[in-house]
Amino acid sequence: MSKYDSLARFLSEQTVETLTMGFDEVAKQVSGGLPQSAYDYRPWWANRYDGNDAQNKGWQDVGWETEDVDMKRKKVTFTRAVKTRSDFKDLPYVRPLTLQEAKEGLALTFGVSVAAIEIIVKG
Repeated sequence: MSKYDSLARFLSEQTVETLTMGFDEVAKQVSGGLPQSAYDYRPWWANRYDGNDAQNKGWQDVGWETEDVDMKRKKVTFTRAVKTRSDFKDLPYVRPLTLQEAKEGLALTFGVSVAAIEIIVKG
């Protein structure tokens, strides 16, 4: 469980395509608030795809990305990167796993190496 899960849930429940929030507003959605680095360093708000930062994983895993980070005014705009799907209208959007992520999860679940996992897509 990540301290950013509540922020992810909050974003996943939004129906707008963009949402601008003050850093303090974002902090209210994060268990324990934001670290000082969020207020001091622009890279903290970066969208990364290497899975190394819990904060961006929180918003990206539910289909959002950051843009227009205003360090002077302490505001950030979240933009929906993955459009809402009508078949998920009663459920928050959760980004589908990549094949690599699925393999890694299965390897952990079954206690084997990732190399031992093979996924075949039919159809």
